Amino acid sequence: MVAPGERFGLLVLFLWVWRSAETEVIGIIGSSIELQCSYPEEESLNYNRNRILWQIKDRFSCFVAGYFPNENMEEDQCEEFKRRTLLNEPKQGSASLQLSNIRIADEFIYECIIQKKINGQFKLIHNEFISLKVAANYSKPVITGPVQLGEEIMFMCNSSHGYPEQRLYWINEMDNSTMNITVQFTKELDGSFSVFSTLKMKVASDIKLGCTIEHKQLHQNITTTIDLKNSTNSPIIYNKYHERAVAFSIPIAVLILFIACLSWKICKHSPRTTYTAPVEVVNFQGP
Repeated sequence: MVAPGERFGLLVLFLWVWRSAETEVIGIIGSSIELQCSYPEEESLNYNRNRILWQIKDRFSCFVAGYFPNENMEEDQCEEFKRRTLLNEPKQGSASLQLSNIRIADEFIYECIIQKKINGQFKLIHNEFISLKVAANYSKPVITGPVQLGEEIMFMCNSSHGYPEQRLYWINEMDNSTMNITVQFTKELDGSFSVFSTLKMKVASDIKLGCTIEHKQLHQNITTTIDLKNSTNSPIIYNKYHERAVAFSIPIAVLILFIACLSWKICKHSPRTTYTAPVEVVNFQGP
């Protein structure tokens, strides 16, 4: 039986052996993914004479998953990968690892190492690198507005809970032209991103706008469209004239409140008077 410390000391030596090119795969947050390790097809894996190890590149303190004949590997497994990994039954040409409940923190370069027992010793026959990129779909964009600002109108568009940061853009579907906008990303507590954008343009009645979130990794474009010509949404008027009206109405409201309060105090503290009706005295004369 080889001690865990000695076992990983030997595995470090594998880094000096021939390395293969990296393969990139995309994993969706919360889902599962299978990392494939393809070795020479003439080799058939056998749990009695092969070692299989999955580890994170350049990180040797623990491993992701693996199998060593007649040894318990669970004690050396990284805590963050426990109960989330499954080594699938090896078959000719492939040894795969299934990783479940994918998290943003799982974004690493994983190394697959395969050894074969030859003349009583385990020798490296294959190693491979798989780069896991984590992603999450953004929600369907939501367009609000228009808000009228003088001679311009403004629209807002937002989308949330996507990963990583992606491109959001507006398009005028009347001529397929893109438009000048501002974009702001916010990082959520779970590590995902929300994006907010504003668009200002000249007042127009026949424009058709689209707000699109483009996810290059997932090869997706999600678009929400608003047609001003057929829209029932009327612009929310908010300009300098309304600002003046609001500013003028505030002092008037304060003055009315002051007068009402003053009148109430005067009535409350004024002396009270009583009124007694005059009594008519009638003299009765005897007969």
